[in-house]
Amino acid sequence: MADKYRLYDFITSRDKNAILEWVKRERLSSRDRAMLNQKFARLAQIDYDLAIDTKLLAGPIYKSIYKLTIHGDVMLRPMLCRGPVKNNEEYTILLGATERDWKLPAGSEKQADQRRTVVQNNPSRRRIHEHISKR
Repeated sequence: MADKYRLYDFITSRDKNAILEWVKRERLSSRDRAMLNQKFARLAQIDYDLAIDTKLLAGPIYKSIYKLTIHGDVMLRPMLCRGPVKNNEEYTILLGATERDWKLPAGSEKQADQRRTVVQNNPSRRRIHEHISKR
């Protein structure tokens, strides 16, 4: 199946891929890394409405911010937005988060929204999504 959407990763001011840095920092298991890759690939393939209807994508949870719902060894909740350059053709993965006790880390929704604004004003602060390695 051909991808319907292009995925991008947010790049920090230190020129680091925010999602890959989060995966390293959280020391995610091989299983969780595989689940992230699978869910990102699925998101790229299906219509936005279907992503919402199947609960792959939840939101918007804050302004234009959505979260992927991944039940792994831990509750992974990468935060992303549609666009923000071409809303009907792309998603930008802005921030990695892990939900604990049904709550996202304090301030994570606002941080993701701030990053969305950064990308909207400067599209070079994102790159084509990188596959997450097994280790």
